[in-house]
Amino acid sequence: MLKLFSYGRTKIRVEYTMAPQRNNPRISRKNREAALPEEVSEAISEAGGLDHLLSAIRPNEIKADAALHKILSDETRLVILRAIRQCDMCPCVLKVLMNISDSRLSYHLTVLEEAGLVRSYKKKN
Repeated sequence: MLKLFSYGRTKIRVEYTMAPQRNNPRISRKNREAALPEEVSEAISEAGGLDHLLSAIRPNEIKADAALHKILSDETRLVILRAIRQCDMCPCVLKVLMNISDSRLSYHLTVLEEAGLVRSYKKKN
């Protein structure tokens, strides 16, 4: 089996013929590293090794990222963000554009504002 994982510009090709044993707690880190294909081991070494990679994964950042992705996983909120990215809009325009109720729009705008993705301000006519 061949899998290709990429993040940004970094691509790692992984080849294996049986299920990987990485999650087995009985296999030591040294043995896990030895079981990796040479190409993957080289890429991990260039990145600073497994310990360095593991230290870069901070649980509090993972929780914050998960919360942000949860907010962005709603289609209505994505439409709102894309619409106001074009220009500032008042809620009345968003309501007509999206054909949703005041309460639903208010809820989604509040979620986006609390996440710091949008901001509201009053403008005098």
